[in-house]
Amino acid sequence: MGVARYAPTEAAAMMCVRNIFTSAMLALIALIGTALFYPVAAQSDQSDEDSGIARFSVATNLVKVPVSVFDERGLMAENLRKEDFILWENQARQEIRSLNVDSNSISVLLVLDTSPSSKSELANMKTAATAFAGKLGKGDLISIITFDEDVNLILDWTSDTKKVKKALSKVKPGLRTALYDAMYLAANEQMFRADGQGAIILLTDCLNNHSRVGFEEAARAVSKSHASFYLISKTAFVKEQARQVRRVVIIEDIYRKMFGEEMNYVDEFFDKREKEMMELAEKTGGRVFFPTNYNSITNVYAEIARELKNKYYLTYVSNQDLARDSWHRIAVEYLRPASEVVYRKGYYYLPEMPRKIAGPSFAASR
Repeated sequence: MGVARYAPTEAAAMMCVRNIFTSAMLALIALIGTALFYPVAAQSDQSDEDSGIARFSVATNLVKVPVSVFDERGLMAENLRKEDFILWENQARQEIRSLNVDSNSISVLLVLDTSPSSKSELANMKTAATAFAGKLGKGDLISIITFDEDVNLILDWTSDTKKVKKALSKVKPGLRTALYDAMYLAANEQMFRADGQGAIILLTDCLNNHSRVGFEEAARAVSKSHASFYLISKTAFVKEQARQVRRVVIIEDIYRKMFGEEMNYVDEFFDKREKEMMELAEKTGGRVFFPTNYNSITNVYAEIARELKNKYYLTYVSNQDLARDSWHRIAVEYLRPASEVVYRKGYYYLPEMPRKIAGPSFAASR
């Protein structure tokens, strides 16, 4: 009776200790951007340009679904036909009206992580972003946000790509990482001012230690912006550095001695962050890229630019009840062989912007 009575209590206590250690380790990894690097203060340059772009809105029940088909070589398929697609909204089949490459201009928002982990490679990041701007077409619009402990709108919407290099020239790394605030403001403030088809391209290591909003709130704002979300993940660069942090090594050693288990906290932490971002990209019709070094980031940007300029759009008139701010799930089937079909998994009809509450805001020009 004694064993039966007290064993569960001891097991619960051990589990409590285990959870404390796990929480401590994951919190420590979230702060490794500060632990690994010693940056100088960040600066930003807010553009004075007022583009006067109208806020994006959905006024009818005509829906445009971005779709890209990739063959076994990973190349975008061309000459797609609407007869090869079946589309459902909320499990109800829809009649596809058209399938075309949209020749209208696009609005692309670059969101760049300038937290401590970017210090040594900031020049390469600036070069890659500048090269990407050069691949945009006439009439396309670009805007740039950087983030560290602050979120900085360094370039408002413009079609003048020469302003990109000038805006980036004054960027320096900061001290912490407000990743989710940057995502929230990119979607809720900047993309809602964009016209036509838009994309958010986020370059980050997925670390966050200084945001006022959580991932779910940031992800909801991205979905409501109707922009395709692309992630260029730097996690491959940061993982090995995290494993060498002395405090991480010490806590892992204590955990192993106490519980007799090996626990790869670094992989666990980054796997969770990457999964969240991948699900968001998939939901919005974007993609996730995992370059293995900074030199390959330029190639990733070039691939995204080609995809955005050659993306197809399925159109249909929804036969569903469309209540304001309602979420509508989309499913697309491609009837021909393909290695991957990327499309937007749903949309908000007449999305309502989150209420203006005490939360993140763009930093003032410094």
